[in-house]
Amino acid sequence: MKFKSLILGTSALATAAIILSTAAPALAQRDEIIVTATKREQTLQQVPVAVTVVSAETIERARILDILDLQSVVPSLRVSQLQNSSNTSFIIRGFGNGANNVGVEPSVGVFIDGVYRSRSAAQISDLPNIQRVEVLRGPQSTLFGKNASAGVISVVTKKPSFETEGFIELGIGNFGARQFKGYLSGPLSDKVAYSLGGTINKRDGYTENIALGTRISDRDRFGVRGELLFEPTDNSSWRLIVDYDEIDEACCTVANLVNGPTGGLLPFLGGTTVAEDPFSYQVALNFDPINTAQNGGVSFHGDVDFENFTFTTISSYRSSNTQRDGDVDFTSVDLLGGNQQDIQIDTFTQELRLASNGDNRFHWLVGGFYFEENIDQTDNVTFGTAFRSFVNLLADPTGATDTLSGLELALGLPIGTTFHQPGQGVFEVARQDNKAF
Repeated sequence: MKFKSLILGTSALATAAIILSTAAPALAQRDEIIVTATKREQTLQQVPVAVTVVSAETIERARILDILDLQSVVPSLRVSQLQNSSNTSFIIRGFGNGANNVGVEPSVGVFIDGVYRSRSAAQISDLPNIQRVEVLRGPQSTLFGKNASAGVISVVTKKPSFETEGFIELGIGNFGARQFKGYLSGPLSDKVAYSLGGTINKRDGYTENIALGTRISDRDRFGVRGELLFEPTDNSSWRLIVDYDEIDEACCTVANLVNGPTGGLLPFLGGTTVAEDPFSYQVALNFDPINTAQNGGVSFHGDVDFENFTFTTISSYRSSNTQRDGDVDFTSVDLLGGNQQDIQIDTFTQELRLASNGDNRFHWLVGGFYFEENIDQTDNVTFGTAFRSFVNLLADPTGATDTLSGLELALGLPIGTTFHQPGQGVFEVARQDNKAF
């Protein structure tokens, strides 16, 4: 039985963890770093790719909780989170694209155990037992497909063990931070092993909404993951992985850089904003943002070693459903009633490949990849109760003229009930089907 030490420090987080294992503890060894950056196992020195490897030890010591935290240990990686939780962009060497448009696929590919995660909402979940993370810099489209023109983030989790082991990790911190991570693995027979893991990550908001007296930019996530490993022969290995995670957060803080010429009209409507402070921890919103996301999937992995080559198959199906709404006028006045979005993404992938093995003079790899994705989206921006009055003030800042009523009268339309009514706005329904091989 092995115990992980209790870590207490002056930082915001105090962590306690216990490792339970029936296996005898091994002496620490300085082994070669093995990576799969070229779809085969090689040492880091052999790989002809610019790659940074973040080990499990580094992940633990640096308190990396999810992929967003990787930028603290990978110099060429930048992770930006925009106005909601699922709008997260990964940028490598300064190259990458945004996540605001669900129809635009990212240029940094994220793979978890070889399975492509096509959108950021399905990429940022916490994982209970990461073995290593490989960050490949520069174009990787030859081996990783069309969405890897800026680079790849490849997350490799630990396989189930045929010796019983596990851990429980608890953490608390400021702003009411509570973190839990648990993992258990062991044998079901001499050929089948299992693993179960889960994470909970919660934190109160650190930004004050001065209009409502509430706090936003909180953290509220949980996830579960189960895996079966079947090794019927010495040269074959099969993995079945099932995972599910949820996000339910009031995110994110949006700072107003400039108080423009129309900002002076807000007091006439009884409102305010927090302007000209890019590092403000205060906002003025008439309702708190909503961010929810449910992600889940199942994948089947198979590896069979033959005399001169290895056959690999990876099949996966994933589903992601995101709902979000935000006060996109970023003021305490009900100018815009909200920006309601509902996005459903279903993805199927299949990869087959043959890779040479052994110490041959030539190394080769041949394979195929199929990708199918269906996206259904509704995206609505509606007017609020004060938008009509705001438009009239824009036309006549003195407030003496009801410009919109005059326009309705001139057009012979119902006066006061035609233009810029609450609930009116822009309504978008879109579907995108994508097949690639």
